[in-house]
Amino acid sequence: MEISEPMTLATDWLLAGGAAFGTRLVRTRTRSGHWAPLLWGLAFLVGAGAALAGGAFHGFAATLPAPVRAMLWTIALTGSGVAASLLLAGTVLATLGGRWRRALVVVAAAQLVGCLALASRGPEVRHVVWNGTLTIVVILALAVAGARQEPQRLAWLLLALGMSAASLLVERTSVSLGPFNHNDVCHVLLTAALWPFYRIGLGLRDHGGPIGVRT
Repeated sequence: MEISEPMTLATDWLLAGGAAFGTRLVRTRTRSGHWAPLLWGLAFLVGAGAALAGGAFHGFAATLPAPVRAMLWTIALTGSGVAASLLLAGTVLATLGGRWRRALVVVAAAQLVGCLALASRGPEVRHVVWNGTLTIVVILALAVAGARQEPQRLAWLLLALGMSAASLLVERTSVSLGPFNHNDVCHVLLTAALWPFYRIGLGLRDHGGPIGVRT
């Protein structure tokens, strides 16, 4: 089978390795009863699925039927948006309580609905970039607000969000680096961001204790 973009296929599927981190975070929720690490774990898993689909789209575009390519592209872009919404929701649960928590969970849900609505009209990379930018800004604001309680988490988060923001900038500006095109550079930066995100996720707990558990 002919491979159209071997480097993009490789970097996309390297990014899909984040599924291992996602599985660990889901298990963390099983042991602790907290929802925040579960949502982050699901974000890793959904993101991995999106990367697998994206790699297949770029790698085998020359040999796949048009409907299959369209389906893979939709999965890749929609999955990226869903993963962002799950990250945001998990961060809200870990940072806020009361009315603010409810309000921002609604924002995360609205973001998810908006992502799915745009995908139904035709998935575009620019939608993913703007959705990712919104997610980064809100998560950063939440992290800064809780920095006094979790200064170490803020440092890891700044690193993760910084690399994520750089990946979106590369994707939007089509910057290439040697044999890597802009997609490849974007995937490498996102892969590098997985570790700090994972480190944060391991320590996530629902603000005020596990949701739904009376103390």
